[in-house]
Amino acid sequence: MKMIRSMILCGTAIAGAFLANGNAMAAEAATEASEGDIIVTAQRRNENLADVPMSITALDADALAQSGVTNTSDLARVVPGVAMTFFGSFLQPAVRGITSTGANLGENSNVAMYVDGIYQPQQIATLIDLPDVQQIEVLKGPQGALYGQNATGGAILVNSMTPSFTNTGKLSASYGSFNDVQLRGYISGPITSNLAASVSGSYQDHQGFRRHVVTGERDLGLTAKVVRGKLLYKPSDSASITASAYYAKRRDSAMYAGFALNGNSIGHAANLTGLLGPISGPFFPVPATPDPIKASQFSASPDVFTQIRSKGVSLRGEFDVGAGTINSSTGLFSNNIVYLADIDGTAVNIGEARAEPLSGKFLVHDTNFASRQFGAVEFLVGLFYLKGNETFESNIFEGFMPSVPPAPRARLFLTNAYGKVEKRIIAGYAEVTVKPTEQLTLTAGGRYTSERQKVFSDTLGSVKQPAIIAYPGNPVTFKKFTPRITARYELTPDVNLFASWGKGFKSGVVNTTNFAIDPVKPETITAYEAGVKGKIAGSLRFTAAGFYYDYTNLQAVIFVPGKAYITQNAASARVKGFDFDMSWDATSELTFSAGAAVLDGKYKSFANAQALQPTGTGSIQITTDLSGGRLLRAPKFSGNVSANYSVETDAGKIGAYASVYHTSSFGMEPSNRIRQKGYTTIDGEISFAPSGIDGLRMVLWGKNLTNKAYLASSLTSTLADVGSYAAPRTYGVRAEFAF
Repeated sequence: MKMIRSMILCGTAIAGAFLANGNAMAAEAATEASEGDIIVTAQRRNENLADVPMSITALDADALAQSGVTNTSDLARVVPGVAMTFFGSFLQPAVRGITSTGANLGENSNVAMYVDGIYQPQQIATLIDLPDVQQIEVLKGPQGALYGQNATGGAILVNSMTPSFTNTGKLSASYGSFNDVQLRGYISGPITSNLAASVSGSYQDHQGFRRHVVTGERDLGLTAKVVRGKLLYKPSDSASITASAYYAKRRDSAMYAGFALNGNSIGHAANLTGLLGPISGPFFPVPATPDPIKASQFSASPDVFTQIRSKGVSLRGEFDVGAGTINSSTGLFSNNIVYLADIDGTAVNIGEARAEPLSGKFLVHDTNFASRQFGAVEFLVGLFYLKGNETFESNIFEGFMPSVPPAPRARLFLTNAYGKVEKRIIAGYAEVTVKPTEQLTLTAGGRYTSERQKVFSDTLGSVKQPAIIAYPGNPVTFKKFTPRITARYELTPDVNLFASWGKGFKSGVVNTTNFAIDPVKPETITAYEAGVKGKIAGSLRFTAAGFYYDYTNLQAVIFVPGKAYITQNAASARVKGFDFDMSWDATSELTFSAGAAVLDGKYKSFANAQALQPTGTGSIQITTDLSGGRLLRAPKFSGNVSANYSVETDAGKIGAYASVYHTSSFGMEPSNRIRQKGYTTIDGEISFAPSGIDGLRMVLWGKNLTNKAYLASSLTSTLADVGSYAAPRTYGVRAEFAF
């Protein structure tokens, strides 16, 4: 209740302070974007994509739907230089080789995720379904100045549909392979002359993609549902307030329905051959590891899953006060995560980890003022506040007497750890933009962040009588200033050159499983980038950029199930590369899009790296020198190309879309001993919109049409190397109706 009152007070104060100025007219009318221009909010203003001095990939609802992007983990297929892989069930985006390596309590992704202007701080909850997405912007490179800590790699801005004062909507129903049922809908319209509402939702359910190597049963599959409601109040042309609420629940087994990579697991020691000797023989036969070529089986426990339940409310305001625009966002939300993971990855029941639950509760507020242009100068100032906690109520590791499903399990031991991290973050940011000439635009600014953490654990307790203690160094503070300087030169009215220098940092971590270890220092990055972007002949849009990063205090993780999950500062690195993307309206009927990224990311110094050395029956912890090795999730090349064709006929509009994505090989953990080989996927759809029924569109769709098997998730520990595959070939039909 206290947090709810805080949110209401924040929103009321903002509305009350500025609605009095709601009828103030801007001194200068906003310049309307020309037809076909893409408008983005990367610099917390509405700007033409070509005028923003950074590399951005912006995708609208149609582009996302055609590409088969239904949640945030699908973005890698359409954004070059981005990888979206999982550590267990924790989504860990990588942008230009910058990524997190673990999932310690309170540890954040270093690619910041924002949904409708609200920062999403809990790493495992950034796997988000997108039933009503309006646009996604992927900002490449450190965004510390405007988007704060944990944006060292970049930021992903997800914006959902805004209520409309015109009756509008879109409904779709799809059925596909693996009994995949998908229902999506968005409806919006006016209630009064200044009040509009919208309701959106989605439902998906499909069977598991794999069958268990022993029992033959499928994994549990996916069930996901999202519902969101919004109210838009416009008391005047210069003020708008949007209130929204949402509920989402997603249960998925795919990330944990895996197998022991290269057969390395303690599960293969269960036959006791190594202890009893070859003459005595195995204690019992261990089922074989699934054939990695078929990729149609899994050997982990049949009941593995992850369930994420989220709910929240938010209040957003935008007020034109004459001298500029005030934007304010306040969000109050919670996440409840339960998961069950088979740590050994074999069909032998040996060890399982589960959360019951892992929760997060957060209040996030952001207010900024973006001035209009005063002569040659404009500026932006803002304030960010976050208060919340992430809690492992029960972080359980359970060991069993070796047995094979469906035989019952006999517990040998159980450990149950409690952990809690409370955070309070206060940050102020500002930027000043100057146009010394008509063609040259210079911007300088930065953000000062102060983060306070309080950590609690039961490291000295037991399962029956936990002894929750506070970290002796509470509160732990991390403070950092992250500046940015950019320059943009208008080479022609349609082509801009740009360059930037900036810094970012990922927050520090206190190890809840071992208070004897000093707090982990924040990661820091210094970035240099230069490029060109714009339009040629009005139909070819492009961005090309080269970059260099100096990356220090990288955080690395070692996972010892049932004992410790330790994050340490381990290395420095440098990243350099080049990426581009383009779209070309070749004709009124045919459009091409393409993008590519060339990346060279290596550790400069990683002399005392803590790594895991496989033995075939698990791994042992070693100290080694990884200096000169490549960063994980940093392929040398990744790229995509797509074509969209549509033609009007007497019967109706016929459309065809195809996209190809390719990536070279990359490491799945810091030492790169586990690698995903290079692979290519193809997605596509064929559509028909009959001329006699306005708004109706029938679609035949397919994803991963070549049925390529590639890893979506890995979980390395001293007990095993466990991996799971991404979805195989899927296909189906979809009916859409828009009005």
